[in-house]
Amino acid sequence: MKLGERLRRIRREHQLTLMDLKERADLSVPYLSDLERGVVNPSIETLQKVATAYNMSVKELLSDVEELGESTPTSYPEEFAAFLDDPDYRDEINEDWKDLLMSIKFRGQQPSSKREWVELYLNLRRIFSSRED
Repeated sequence: MKLGERLRRIRREHQLTLMDLKERADLSVPYLSDLERGVVNPSIETLQKVATAYNMSVKELLSDVEELGESTPTSYPEEFAAFLDDPDYRDEINEDWKDLLMSIKFRGQQPSSKREWVELYLNLRRIFSSRED
């Protein structure tokens, strides 16, 4: 089962609305909806908030979850999409790179500008290439 399906099932088992969960987890209704639809992948901090709202551990929350969901071009942040469209990097960024880049959070957040996405990519590429040497 995907993470979003699991989150929706647990919320319904607890007979809560998204608004109820918003109050318990201190997260916005649109974000919670996106989580349940698999549009976004949550940080560990977000998973902890949701688990706490249900009075369970993150491990319990993730039981039966086989995949987190997948990033799709429509769910990419605007700045990331701009990075992917850049002719200097477009041919280098395959699906594995996209998944890796989208999964990295620094202090709980993704890069917030095209320049930050480029810097992240170039730093990771440098790290990986130095390991191959």
